[in-house]
Amino acid sequence: MKKIVFLTFLFSFLLILLTFLNYKIEVIETKIIDTEIINKKLEKDLVFFKSEWEYLNSPENISHLSKKHLHHKPAELIEFQHFIKLLSSERHIDE
Repeated sequence: MKKIVFLTFLFSFLLILLTFLNYKIEVIETKIIDTEIINKKLEKDLVFFKSEWEYLNSPENISHLSKKHLHHKPAELIEFQHFIKLLSSERHIDE
C-alpha cells in the first residue's frame, strides 16, 4: 500500500512539474514569436531607410540641393601676379 501511495504521489508531482514546464515553454514561444515579428518590422524599416539614404545622397539630389540653397557661383582663377598684388595691398591696409 505504501508503494502505491508513493508512486501516486510521484506521478502527481511529475505531472504538475510537466504542466509548469509546458507553461514556461509556451511563454517563451510567444516571446520568440513577438520578437520575430518586431525583427521583421525593423528589417523592413531598415530597407526603407537605406533606400531613402541612397536617394538623399545621390549626386543628382546633392547637386540640386546645393544649387537651391547654397547659391554657389562659378569661381574665377586669377593670375599669380594679381594674387601677389592683392596680398600686398592687404598688408598695407592692415598697417
